[in-house]
Amino acid sequence: MKRSKYVQLSLAASVAMAISGCGPTEKTYDLQKKYNFQSVQQCADEKLPVDVCSDAYMTAMAEHRRIAPVYDNQADCDADFVADWCQQDSTGKFIPRLGGFELTAEGRVTQSQVDAANAQVGGAQANSGGSGFSTSSLLTGLLIGNMLSNNRNSYRSEPVYRYRDDRGDYGSSTLSQRVSKGSTFSRSNQARYGSSNYSNTLRTSNKSSTVASATSRGGFGSKASARSGWGGGGSSS
Repeated sequence: MKRSKYVQLSLAASVAMAISGCGPTEKTYDLQKKYNFQSVQQCADEKLPVDVCSDAYMTAMAEHRRIAPVYDNQADCDADFVADWCQQDSTGKFIPRLGGFELTAEGRVTQSQVDAANAQVGGAQANSGGSGFSTSSLLTGLLIGNMLSNNRNSYRSEPVYRYRDDRGDYGSSTLSQRVSKGSTFSRSNQARYGSSNYSNTLRTSNKSSTVASATSRGGFGSKASARSGWGGGGSSS
């Protein structure tokens, strides 16, 4: 019994020494980048994983059908977006066309991942400092591509729409971004007929616009159709 107890204590001490002897935790960096794509192909051309691009498109399409403003006439819809940009749906109402999707990649990478990517792109220097690191767009793109390939929860997607600003210039933006700049979409049926929290819904929609929301819904098309372009349902730009 004494020998058995001695062996147990020795093992415990060895484990404690091994733990205490561990080196410092590897340095990590927060990484975030927003992309604005007009098509799945454009997303894939940025060297992002094709299945991520397809899923991001389907998520944007699902959100588009959920939150897009609905108008009784085309003039009101065009006034909030772009002339002749709105289209009539199956109920006779008018909605803006989907103009693309915004993909926000966000996550954390380790120093070893930065070093590996740095070597892969030919030794471009990644200068670390503060809470992040400064690097080339090529290195950032490679890191994000690797991150998305390994973690399908590291990005979110929102629908993007064409609009004209106060100076008459054309632009592309998510609805939540336009609300943050003062747009109310007061001509829309959601705003006119009792949806007093419509602006709040748009402002917070990006928090729930994850890939899981698209894959759990169904009926919004396949990955194959997503890769080929917007297609179907009158939602093509």
